[in-house]
Amino acid sequence: MSNRGLMTMDLTCPEGHVAGQLIRGAGQPATEIQLPDGAPEEWPRGGDRMYTYLTCPGCNRRIYGSTEAIQERALWLSESDSESQGRHSLRYLEDSLT
Repeated sequence: MSNRGLMTMDLTCPEGHVAGQLIRGAGQPATEIQLPDGAPEEWPRGGDRMYTYLTCPGCNRRIYGSTEAIQERALWLSESDSESQGRHSLRYLEDSLT
C-alpha cells in the first residue's frame, strides 16, 4: 500500500525538541501545522511567507527556518512511496535579532 499523499514532519529545534508538526492526510490538499498547545492551522500561516517562526517548548527559545526549504522537504515526503514521516531542524533566532 502506498503512502503517497500522506506526510507527517516534525519541526525541531537544534537540541531535538519537537516545536511543531506538519501534517497532510490522504486527499487533503492543504498542509496543517500542529503546535503543542494549539489547534491545527493551515500552513504556511500568514506570517510564514519567507520564514516559519516557532517557539520551542523544550528550551523556550525562538526558532525559524526557510518556509520554502520546509515546503520542499514536505513535498518530497508526501510524494514518496517509501517514506511519509520525517524531521526538519530549525535554527535558533539569534538573541540580538529579537
